[in-house]
Amino acid sequence: MGAPGGKINRPRTELKKKLFKRRRVLNRERRLKHRVVGAVIDEGLITRHHLKKRASSARANITLSGKKRRKLLQQIRLAQKEKAAMEVEAPPKSARTSEPQPKSKKKTKAPQDVDMEDLEDKS
Repeated sequence: MGAPGGKINRPRTELKKKLFKRRRVLNRERRLKHRVVGAVIDEGLITRHHLKKRASSARANITLSGKKRRKLLQQIRLAQKEKAAMEVEAPPKSARTSEPQPKSKKKTKAPQDVDMEDLEDKS
């Protein structure tokens, strides 16, 4: 009795390869066309790591738990507070350095004619 799929070590024929490819391509197009996208709640807060859920389930509604939402909001608030504090400290330094400072230009001396001694005469 032969194997149910045909001969074991025989390579696939060109026709069969094309049919497999055609089926694969059609399935991919159908999948992309019928993709249903779930709602994203708290769109500004969702991180890209959380949005990776789309890869496994495009239909799932993506929401944050209350705990994660509070933590992200707190993180954003603290970052803005630090940024504001940095901006308050920064202007005194920038005010001093923003004044145009005259740059000293180095003057290069013009090359003067120099008499070269003949080395051949001495030897």
